[in-house]
Amino acid sequence: MKFLDSNVLAFAFYKNEYTEKCQNALREGGIVDVFNLVEAFFIIEKETGSREIAQKSIKNLVKSNIQIADVDVNLLFETLKKINSLKLSIFDAIHYSCALMNGCSAIASYDKDFDNLDIPRKEP
Repeated sequence: MKFLDSNVLAFAFYKNEYTEKCQNALREGGIVDVFNLVEAFFIIEKETGSREIAQKSIKNLVKSNIQIADVDVNLLFETLKKINSLKLSIFDAIHYSCALMNGCSAIASYDKDFDNLDIPRKEP
């Protein structure tokens, strides 16, 4: 299973050079965490200038076959245990920990911050 980063989620919902590849990645499925949905909402709203488009996009993701992991105290604790050894923002560290805890084979992302980790980053 792949972990789908926020940029992959967002790029699938507005016109850009990655739209088609990201839409295909969503069709293939994977796992995200709740913060991914929040970040994707922010990106979509910013890029489209429309809160309504962002809202509809996230609702579509929630209804899709993508698995959504909760960000709970266990995930936060696992993240905090390794945060000092990672060169990631707290949000990316939570995403990475979620991917680890769920046995993901790859992180689908255009964010090079996920390079050189135990789980390989792969662009859609």
